[in-house]
Amino acid sequence: MSDERKDEEKRDRPFKILVDHKPHEWPHPFITGAQIKTLAGVNQATYDAWQDVPGPEDILVGDTDEVDLRKPGAERFFTGKKTTTEG
Repeated sequence: MSDERKDEEKRDRPFKILVDHKPHEWPHPFITGAQIKTLAGVNQATYDAWQDVPGPEDILVGDTDEVDLRKPGAERFFTGKKTTTEG
């Protein structure tokens, strides 16, 4: 089987992701912060979505930001209540 065919088959399969430690299959190569929050079942207005990456700083995924799920290590996400500081 050619490498091109293997790549094509890989794109046709759903992407396996984790959201708040729960497995999901996502049919598209990109996912937004709003879609992550929907999968998590959290309030869109009061929660943020984050991409869990190695190192000390995880990546905040805005509601319209897209994460490319084809990249290695792009499959783990978590949500958390938005924090505000009074100034």
